[in-house]
Amino acid sequence: MKFIPLVRASAILPFLKFLNRIGAPTERYLKQAHLPIFNLDNSENLIPLTQSLTFGELVARREGIENLGIIVAQKSPLSEFGNFGALVCQSLTLYEMLCKIVKLRSTLNSGAKVWLTEDSNYLSVNHQFTIPHHIQADQGQGFTITMYLNAIRLAAGSNWQPDRLHLQNSKNKSLLSLDCLSNTQIYFNQPHNAIRLSKDLLSKPLNHFNAPSLSGNTEEMLKLTAPSDNFSDSLRQLILLLLPESYPNIAIAAEAAGISIRTFQRRLQENNLNYSQLVEQVRFDQAVNLLKDSSNKLIDIAFDLGYTDAANFTRAFKRWTGVSPRQFRNFHLQR
Repeated sequence: MKFIPLVRASAILPFLKFLNRIGAPTERYLKQAHLPIFNLDNSENLIPLTQSLTFGELVARREGIENLGIIVAQKSPLSEFGNFGALVCQSLTLYEMLCKIVKLRSTLNSGAKVWLTEDSNYLSVNHQFTIPHHIQADQGQGFTITMYLNAIRLAAGSNWQPDRLHLQNSKNKSLLSLDCLSNTQIYFNQPHNAIRLSKDLLSKPLNHFNAPSLSGNTEEMLKLTAPSDNFSDSLRQLILLLLPESYPNIAIAAEAAGISIRTFQRRLQENNLNYSQLVEQVRFDQAVNLLKDSSNKLIDIAFDLGYTDAANFTRAFKRWTGVSPRQFRNFHLQR
């Protein structure tokens, strides 16, 4: 993979909701998985995909819940899956919804592929994580597949089951015993995940009882804020989301990318990037954006940029521009 896989926070918020409900030490697990906690306050924020998947595996082991991803997804309506889920739920038919999922997938998750294949009587919804091979993703796979099943059942009915299901996971006895898949033939260790359904279902209308209302530019906003699929831009996005946690050193960035520091440094060289300079650039660009809003306090901007206090931020800003943040803001407001 030549870019850093990122995903919307909406993909992990259902896990946090479930863990809080059962009284698990959610914050401790987040810290152990090195997930940026500050970015989880908004479902549309981006977070590292590899660390999100690691979080799912960590929680499943610590809490002893083998099918955690499936259980969480079963309790998570698709309409609560951020703006992506809301847009998908506004589809008129199952066919339109599946086409929307394929079209908008890149606005949700840059580390996965979704595509449709068909033969004479059946259509298959295919999914595959495009992440480094050493990243374990059993819970992420279970969660994603179950969310697709939830989506299909909005048209096919709550008791619908696929006749055939292909999974990348190794054989899981507890999965075979689930009532929701009791009539499904499951094939494990497959090249990618696939849910097969009859084409007769495609024209069925969706149940819109819980579809939220959205503004007309929601899809455009999703595209504008989507995770990037090239290395330099995805690295900028990663640095930006890591800044509130403190200075994102190169080891943290490499871990979030799911690769070794040596491989990460090689990617930097291939793209003619200097990591320290890039952090400074991202900090400066974000500082300028935040200073343009007079309601943002300097101390809050400093924290958002990973500084411990406003004085450190002011010194850095003067080094960049020759003026203080306050002087820059006043100049901008006057103009």
